[in-house]
Amino acid sequence: MMEPGVLIVDDEIKLCRNIALKLKREGYVTYEAYDGKSAIRKIQQQPIRVVILDFMLTDMTGLEVLKKIKELSPQTRVFMLTAYGNVENAVLAIKWGASDYLNKPFDLKQLAEVVRDSYQSLDELSGDVVFKSLKMQAVRGILDRITMTDAPVLLFGESGVGKTTLAKWIHDHSRRKEQQFLYVNCGSMPEGMLERELFGASGKAVAADGGTLFLDEIGCLSPLNQAHLHRLMEEKSVICPDTQQRLTVNVRLVTSTGQPLKLLVKEGRFRDDLYYLLNLVELELPPLRERREDIPLLVEQKLAHLNAKYGKPLTVSEELMELMVGLPWQGNISELMNLIERMHLLKVNGALEVDDLPSSLVGHYSNSMDHLQLQGKLYDVLEEVEGRMITGALEKTGGNQSKAAELLGISRNALIYKMKRIER
Repeated sequence: MMEPGVLIVDDEIKLCRNIALKLKREGYVTYEAYDGKSAIRKIQQQPIRVVILDFMLTDMTGLEVLKKIKELSPQTRVFMLTAYGNVENAVLAIKWGASDYLNKPFDLKQLAEVVRDSYQSLDELSGDVVFKSLKMQAVRGILDRITMTDAPVLLFGESGVGKTTLAKWIHDHSRRKEQQFLYVNCGSMPEGMLERELFGASGKAVAADGGTLFLDEIGCLSPLNQAHLHRLMEEKSVICPDTQQRLTVNVRLVTSTGQPLKLLVKEGRFRDDLYYLLNLVELELPPLRERREDIPLLVEQKLAHLNAKYGKPLTVSEELMELMVGLPWQGNISELMNLIERMHLLKVNGALEVDDLPSSLVGHYSNSMDHLQLQGKLYDVLEEVEGRMITGALEKTGGNQSKAAELLGISRNALIYKMKRIER
């Protein structure tokens, strides 16, 4: 199995090689690319965990390459290099998914620390699972009963709801926690490459022996790889495609999907016998809009992590927190975490305020609310939306506050508080 490496992309060949040499001495697998097209090929061919990407390349802009990297490998962290001190471009890069940017010239030691922090944060997979919502309490109740078993778990939910984090939590609270937890995105590689990555003699299934193998986007598996996985589950073995050798493998499988596997089974795109093996325990993770009472906990957890990482004593204003609780969060927890990190990066001290929100955020969500009079203060508009949603929920439930709160994805106390505030 190839260890995920660091890709350095810069048309300054000498600088590219110096960075690679420094990181190799630190123990990392490194790859070099001197233009955008070569970088994209590397992402398609090799497992890359971190990319050091220059803003100015000979054939493409760094932003174009960044966009393509995030399409091919969303989990990969990208750090932009700029010699021009262009803050506008740097901010745009962060909006497009870059983790941070570094100004040239930079200290190679500092760069190595950035890479090390990225590996650690990815290994942690965003830390503990925090919640207080009833829906997540129900999920936790099921997990408490099966975590110490070897039962396969199928996680279902929208993109960004925290399936990867929960898979790691399952492993960390199991009898296999001292062994490997290995992650594979089944939708990120062509069939042959994924077959070798998963079931080869040095593949993830063999490497995870004794531990947990997490297969993300399981519905993307081809019929060939579905057959391999069926054998792994039924016979506890793999037949390596490169050597045709049969190897015994003992792994616990946790899988995830963003689309119902039942539908794929009905369409003939997924084996029904494999589906029944995988869904012994099937859990649906609610979208963030259905567990709004968890948003303050998630924000505080992320902010505490960022404050410790960057040495900043930032807080969140009450007005901003209330606004964030009311937003639709189409990208779920991933979108929320990304927003907090962007705002934190651009704020020096004090509290994060509504004015610190990216201007694009308001426009993005306003498209679906054309019937509203979108004038005046953002806070007032959002309060109007909130009021209409509460009124609608109460009408649907015949005035039953508990049912209305459940429909809105908030607690009854939160509903009562919002009703009193709106009446003022």
